[in-house]
Order: sequence, then structure tokens, then C-alpha cells
Amino acid sequence: MGFFDDLGKKVTDAGQKTMQKAQEMSEVARINSLISQNESKINNVYYQIGKLFVSIYGNDCREEFAGMVATVAELEQQNATYKKQIQEVKGIQHCEKCGAEVAMGVAFCSSCGAAMPKVDKQPSDDVEKCPHCGSFVKKGMRFCTACGKAMVQPAVAQPVVVENAIVDKVEGATERFCTECGAKITDDAAFCTECGAKL
Repeated sequence: MGFFDDLGKKVTDAGQKTMQKAQEMSEVARINSLISQNESKINNVYYQIGKLFVSIYGNDCREEFAGMVATVAELEQQNATYKKQIQEVKGIQHCEKCGAEVAMGVAFCSSCGAAMPKVDKQPSDDVEKCPHCGSFVKKGMRFCTACGKAMVQPAVAQPVVVENAIVDKVEGATERFCTECGAKITDDAAFCTECGAKL
């Protein structure tokens, strides 16, 4: 029996050592997680310090920081250019009053009715205007990237007057037109994008 007692004791000891190692590893992992969280917070504070420093002393900083500040300014300018390019590809602009995305070239914001600035730049030759929402879409696209409707303009049936807009029923879809100026308007528009009339 001594052999089995000895074997049982060895198995029990090995099990206890394994359990102790697992507990130690679990505790180390928990503490490492706390360290990682704190390092992340520290990096965020350093980021905020740097951003605040640049906003206050950006143009009048010491020579050691001038190169880094110039790099930040250059990268911010590049990002602004990239964001403008995205707007051009999507055929949208942002309303200065409410921030809503509005189709390029419309006269008024469809969300708040504010006048939109005139866009001097003509769309490039590789885009066409969506017949449904007026957004500029890359030629060859089957669907508008702004409203999602087909770029092929279906045949128009007789218009029907509904409240302050004229609605055309076209093969299962409806199109709305402003009663003031006759411009096409989107279903969710609260104001006409051409004349600013409340719908």
C-alpha cells in the first residue's frame, strides 16, 4: 500500500503546484492588464498635452519642437484635402449651419433650410448628376452613391398633388417635386434644396 500512498501524494502535490502556478499566472495577467490600462491612459494624457501645447504655442514654439509641429500641420492639411476629395467623390458637401450632408450644387440644405454656398467648381467630366437626388455620381455607376436609386431614369407617369409637393408615381416608386419651383426633392427633405420652401 505504501507505493499507492506515495503515488497519491505525488499526484496531489503535482495538482496543487499546477493550481498554484495557474493562480499565479492569472494574477500576473490581471496585473499586466492594469499596467496596460494605465499606460494607455498615460499615452492619452501625453497626447492631450501635446495637442494643447501645439494649439497654444504652435506658431511660436522652441526650435526642438518646430519640426514636429510643422509635421503635424502638414498632416492635418493633407487630411483636410483627403476629406474634401471624399466629399467630391460622394458628390456631397456639409451644411455650415447644421452639419448635414447635402448634395453638391443644391441651393438650400434639405435638413434645416439654410442657404448653401455656391460651388464654383464644375464637376469633372467623369461624373453625372443623379436624376433622383441631384448628387454627382461617377459615370458608369448603376446606382447613386447618395440616395441608392438606379441611375437610369424611368418613364414618368402623371403627377398627383399631395400637400406642398407634387408626387410622380413611377413604376412602383414615387418622386416628389416642390410646388414652389418644381425641383425634384428627396423623400426625407423638410425643405426644398433649390428654393428653400418648407415642404
